[in-house]
Amino acid sequence: MNRKTKPNPKLSEIVQQYERRDQHSYPAVWDDKTYFKLIDFYTNQGSIERALEVANTALSHYKFRTDFYLLKANLLMGKMQLNEAKGVLEQAAKLSPYDRQVQILKCKLLALQGHSEEALILVDEIKLIFHKTDITDLLLLEAFISETMKDFEKMFYTLKELLTHNPDNVEALEQIWVSVEFSKKYEESINLHLELIDRNPYSYLAWFNLGHAYSCLGEYEKALEALEYSFIINVQFEQGYLDCAELAVQMGQFEKAVDIYTDVLAHFGNDGDVVAYLSDCLIRLERYKDAKKILHKAYKADPYNDEICYYLGLCYMRCHETDKAIDFLKEAITIEEYREEYHASLAECYSENGELHLAEIHFAKAARTGMEQSQYWTRYISFLLQNRNFEKAYKTIIRADKYSVGADLLFCKAAYHYLTGHRDHALEVLKEAIQDDQTQLEIFTSLAPASMEDSDFRGFIRYYCQS
Repeated sequence: MNRKTKPNPKLSEIVQQYERRDQHSYPAVWDDKTYFKLIDFYTNQGSIERALEVANTALSHYKFRTDFYLLKANLLMGKMQLNEAKGVLEQAAKLSPYDRQVQILKCKLLALQGHSEEALILVDEIKLIFHKTDITDLLLLEAFISETMKDFEKMFYTLKELLTHNPDNVEALEQIWVSVEFSKKYEESINLHLELIDRNPYSYLAWFNLGHAYSCLGEYEKALEALEYSFIINVQFEQGYLDCAELAVQMGQFEKAVDIYTDVLAHFGNDGDVVAYLSDCLIRLERYKDAKKILHKAYKADPYNDEICYYLGLCYMRCHETDKAIDFLKEAITIEEYREEYHASLAECYSENGELHLAEIHFAKAARTGMEQSQYWTRYISFLLQNRNFEKAYKTIIRADKYSVGADLLFCKAAYHYLTGHRDHALEVLKEAIQDDQTQLEIFTSLAPASMEDSDFRGFIRYYCQS
């Protein structure tokens, strides 16, 4: 679980010194604690190669520190470089053959190599040899082995047992959601986390897991409240903000999402992805001026972020400033060509400008790029029908049927049949489309407005929409 926090100025200084090491601006040898901090920093940032580099540097100065060998082995295991990890662990075992952590990591390695039975035997040996081994360590180890075996139910019950003994164990609270998600034990997860919260109301990870379990059962209001508590309790818990905002967007609570994303930017600094999420919400709320303000600021900082360019284009498109919109959408496509929504929006702009040939090119590209998504085929077919290109519309309908399904495509097909005079076919397809999803009826009526003056079609639609 990614838990970003505000930058630590002193740590940032150490990181800068390390990264400028070619300029000889850092000590020849740091103390071991500094290397540990650097490895931890790069690991949390997801820069595993850099973390390994620091571990190797540390080992060149501290050749007899088992901890550095264990850290390196753990990093290699995370990259699934298991043979290399085995070699490093063997070096650690030579230095400290009776170190409990060496045996625990060896156990994890066996599990990752697919030797689950050997791993479980070694767990029993650890219990016998290391009598004082914390039960927490053993249960975490057993949960890890269960995860590698894809026995997520056993993993859940193992972590549940651990949390019953130690309700504030961060590692267990971070890992248990994986077991819940795959075993689908949402109700049991809710009961467990409610008990944990009763014991410690300030357990932000318990609230976080509770929110996700509620969300999976469709109890979205409860989920939103629980997720919100996670970052109210721990204002540095970025994932809590992001997941809560994402759920708010899914629920249509865009104002709430705007507030949360704004808090994220205030607490954790500018992030292109968060600016994009925030802009999307502002555009949905038709707050184009606000969206443009933050997007232009982000664009100046990073002009090669395709999503920033896209949302700027979308803002200008909604404000009917199509020339500016086209410029930014073309930039977005230059940076990232294979995004169907970029091509579809650019096509809309060209269509509005009367540049129909270019509009058709990009509607077609949008459909091809997102060929399993019916909405892009629908937009392309609608464009062709509106411009009375019936022959190409028919060919596109046939092609769309090979890759995608949806009521929107059926309404397009019904409109095609109506516009080309095939009334019986139109009624047949229209019936299927209405029964599938009558909320999208407007697709048909907008493409074939004359049908609303046709008593047969009006009566047909009224009958099937009411039944």
